[in-house]
This record gives sequence, structure tokens and C-alpha cells, in this order.
Amino acid sequence: MYQNLEDYLNEISHYLAVKEGSGEILSEIRSHILEKTEEKFGSVTEEEVGKVILTYGLPRQVAAKYLDDVEIVSPALKRYLFFYTGILFFCHSAMASLAYLLKISMLSFPFLYIPSMDVWQFLAYLPMAFVYDLGLVVIVLYFVTQRNNETRLPWPKLFSIRTSQNGLKKPKVAFLIFILLAFTTLLYFFIRYGAIFFVSMNDPAHPVPLFGPDASTYFSILFLSMLACEAAGYALRFINLSRWLDLIRVSVILFLLQFVWNAPMKVDFPKIHGVDVQFTAMIFLLIFTIHIAFRFLKNLISIIHK
Repeated sequence: MYQNLEDYLNEISHYLAVKEGSGEILSEIRSHILEKTEEKFGSVTEEEVGKVILTYGLPRQVAAKYLDDVEIVSPALKRYLFFYTGILFFCHSAMASLAYLLKISMLSFPFLYIPSMDVWQFLAYLPMAFVYDLGLVVIVLYFVTQRNNETRLPWPKLFSIRTSQNGLKKPKVAFLIFILLAFTTLLYFFIRYGAIFFVSMNDPAHPVPLFGPDASTYFSILFLSMLACEAAGYALRFINLSRWLDLIRVSVILFLLQFVWNAPMKVDFPKIHGVDVQFTAMIFLLIFTIHIAFRFLKNLISIIHK
């Protein structure tokens, strides 16, 4: 074993950005150096190997010779790089703008965390957001390139997916009527009582709301907006059964859920003997959020596969 040779090969390995085959490349270089040493000096010692290494080339240059045909991100995916980064940065900027205008911190999918900012912090945040979005897209395209197959990435065309190819179930009139009735009923409660969430309705004239006046209005409007989006999205399935329309529908609901999780006011829950109302409400909200996030990922993955 020649330690200087192993150190040299180890340094080369740091520059070999290939998914597989790096072991074969290093073995080839090792054999080549040993053969060249024996041809030049007639024997192989660590000192003579070191002399050959000095003339063999810098590790980075040697590695580059084996990477001429290796693509980190395929040139064919260049248009996706700018297109996806633009979409992601638009959404990221919109969420950051809301955080700035409302003076709140936000847990945001898929941006994780957006802090409350003043104007200078907001202006400094935007370029960092762009770098983050660009890096996220590059990582995705890197893995797509390294798969070495004909993976088809989605390019939004809202009305290009045929009914027979998207796997969506045909809409039912009865379910649409059910959603519209639910929305109408809740809207009636909101107009009459200023809330749609109640602890008790034993006295229809004076029901007990789950939240205070401000929180009741805030959460009721958000929930009604989500239900209206669900109804509109489901109704559009009668016109065109598109995965893209379904993705947009759940994306809007997921967007609205972020305002639920990041409510700008303190929420006081009523005390009920034997029931932790706050914990129960948080569990239901968490389950609902996970359900919507699952629908989002399911539609996104289905579009990518098709």
C-alpha cells in the first residue's frame, strides 16, 4: 500500500460528482499510476510513485477528465429551472409580503418559516428567498438528471389532461349539492351570529361561540373561503376533469390554512369540564392540514408521473 497514492486518490474522489462508477474510476487511475511508475523506474516504491503523481496532474483536473460526459443538471431541463424557480419565487414572495404587511411570523409550506419583518429586513429577505428557491429547484432537477430515464416533468396546461388519462373519479351531482347546502347553512349562521363554530346551541337565540368575537369572525371567514373553494373546484370537474385544477384547488386551501395556523390574535378557548377544548381543536386542525397536504402531494405526484 502506498499512502501517498491513496491520499491522491482520496482527493480525486472528492471531485467525482457521479452517482456510481467512482470506484472503477479510482481503480483505473491507481493501476495506471502503478504501471507508469514501473515502466519509468523499473520498480515501484513510495518515493517513485510520488514522482509519477507529481506529473500525473492536479486531482481536480484528473477528475474533470472523467466528468466530461457527466451532467449534473441536463441542459434539456434549463427551461424548467427558470420556470419552476419563477413559480416558487412568486409564491415565496407573496407569503413574505403577507408576513410583512400583517407583521406576523408564518409557518409556510413548503417554505418552512417566514419571520415578521420590517421594510429593510423584507427587502433583504427577497434575494435570499430567490437563492433558496433556485437551490431547491436545482436539487430536484439534479435528482431527475441522475435517474437517467425519461422522467417527464409537468408543464402547466390547465386543460390538456384527458379524462381517461388522469385517474380522477367523475363528479357526482349529489355531493356537489351537499357541499353547497353545507356552505349555505354555515353562511346563514355566520350572517346571523357572526360565527360558525359553537360550544353550545341549546338556546338557538343565544348560542355560545367557540371563540371570541374577533377570532370567530377571522376563523369563520377562512373556513367559509376554504369551503367555497372546495365547492368551486368540485363544480369545475363537471366542465373539465383535470389534475391541474384539482392541484390548484387544494393549493388555495393549503394557502388559506396558513392563515389559520398563523392567526394574528390570541385565541381564548372556553373551559369545559373534562374536555381540553384547545387540544381537541388543534388535533382536528392538524388532521385536516395533513389531509389537505396529502391531497396536494398526491395530485402533484400524479401530474409528474403522467
